[in-house]
Amino acid sequence: MSVPRVVWQHTFDGLRHEQIDEEWVARGGGLEAYVFDGRDLTGEEHWRALEESLRRARRLGVPKLTLHFPTDNADWVHDARSFAALRRFCDMAAVHQADGIVLHANQFVAQENWLSFDLAGARSRVTEKLAELDAYLGDAPLWVGIENLPVIGTQGVDYDSVFVHPEDFRVLLELGSRRLGVTWDVCHWAVTWTTAAAIAQLQRKALEMGPFDLPPLPVKHVHFGSFTGHAMPFWRGECFEGATPQRGEVDTALLSRMLRNTIDAAPEGVGVVFEVQETDYLRRQNCWETLDWVNSRSELSGLHEMREGPRG
Repeated sequence: MSVPRVVWQHTFDGLRHEQIDEEWVARGGGLEAYVFDGRDLTGEEHWRALEESLRRARRLGVPKLTLHFPTDNADWVHDARSFAALRRFCDMAAVHQADGIVLHANQFVAQENWLSFDLAGARSRVTEKLAELDAYLGDAPLWVGIENLPVIGTQGVDYDSVFVHPEDFRVLLELGSRRLGVTWDVCHWAVTWTTAAAIAQLQRKALEMGPFDLPPLPVKHVHFGSFTGHAMPFWRGECFEGATPQRGEVDTALLSRMLRNTIDAAPEGVGVVFEVQETDYLRRQNCWETLDWVNSRSELSGLHEMREGPRG
């Protein structure tokens, strides 16, 4: 059987295996198990729930399985317990033959502290810790994809800006690791680029970055979705991440080209996770709506022909 150019995935709460859409998997779709908060990995019951989710995914025959480490209360760079949890998270992923781990820097900074924050120093410390993780994992067949974050948090009150722009990832090349790469989040980059483009136009300045820019580090994995609204410091507006392409604010032709550009930079069989929010995660609609959209785009249709059949 030939390997599809991509595998479309949906994300689910890794501690709630009932959120897995079995029909999605039966048609050939992949899964990403996401644990949202570091406090959700503090008890053995949490680890048992995560392992049961991974076992269920494998029993269903999922073709691609990835895991997403917590983002909240999970400073794996400075907190020894969080780093130990990250190592265990990776170990469990390897046991269940997951393809890789998605990881944020998790270096949150409040708005009022942003201008005095040592961003270069933070990036250096994250890089050092990634080198330690890489050494720990040894020859485990598992990639670690560092995710680009939007230029500002969704409420405009904090930042997690260690890895935002493509050039921010260049420091990781110094590690010379074949395991470390990028989880390129198309929605996050669309937030960052459109924000920068708007500011540049107001200032009548040329924008040096473009919507199709990518990091110098290999793209291991892709996240995809759209957004509505923009968050800015000192404003009350918020950004809603996880809109379907049809309902988001980004021009759909541009968004389609951004996704295809990212896929073209990734290896055969790359996982593309539809990070779209659902009203009911037990009766998914928006991931299917996103699948309909990618199949309707000439740049994207045919990359992964999920098997046909009536939807439950």
